[in-house]
Amino acid sequence: MPNHVHMILVIPEACGRMISSPTNKGSVLTAVGQMKRHVSKAIGKPIWQKSFHDHIIRNREDYEQIAKYIYENPIRWQYDCFYTEDNMP
Repeated sequence: MPNHVHMILVIPEACGRMISSPTNKGSVLTAVGQMKRHVSKAIGKPIWQKSFHDHIIRNREDYEQIAKYIYENPIRWQYDCFYTEDNMP
């Protein structure tokens, strides 16, 4: 999408145990914060909104629904309130 990003973050396991609890929002905040800093530094300015919507994927069905939504999201760009012919990709 030209005006936002969707992503699935995977918190890796270490020795068969989670590094942090999957419900520990701090680990997600840290990962997103590091990504935002890296991208902002690479392009020379911050471009990120101050918050984000997160969802913990707990099973395969949930993953498949979210992956489908992300994959199909660009199709809905023309219905977005920020869409104009001028900002077509």
